[in-house]
Amino acid sequence: MSSPVSIFLRDLRLRVGLTQRDLAHSIGYEQRYVSAMELGIKNPSAEFLINLMAKLKLDDAEKSALNVALKASNRRFSLPPDVSTATYSFCNDLWEKIERLHPAVLDAMHSMLKVEEQVAERHRVQATRLRRRDKKEAPM
Repeated sequence: MSSPVSIFLRDLRLRVGLTQRDLAHSIGYEQRYVSAMELGIKNPSAEFLINLMAKLKLDDAEKSALNVALKASNRRFSLPPDVSTATYSFCNDLWEKIERLHPAVLDAMHSMLKVEEQVAERHRVQATRLRRRDKKEAPM
């Protein structure tokens, strides 16, 4: 399966109209290295990214999108030492089962992770106190 950064790199290369071979040679790499990155087998090195950004003259928006794709393609995670035992257990259980989870389950879990952000973004309605009318004010 392709990682977000591999998809980004392939789309970028196709958008500028280069073959894998042409891109690789223009920045001093072999075609098989570009192919491995586009297939998600390897993540790009920092040197490759610097050469790529210089050669293709990426604008700030493209650099930002590349950074987002790189972050989303992280393959290694570490837990801070002060997390709860429940967090360790959850992460280990998830790691053992993640390859066998149905895509719908993964989508549901991903949606659940976004709930906190959505709740924070929602406009909170403040309850207003209603004033009772006196009998004199009530229309008849």
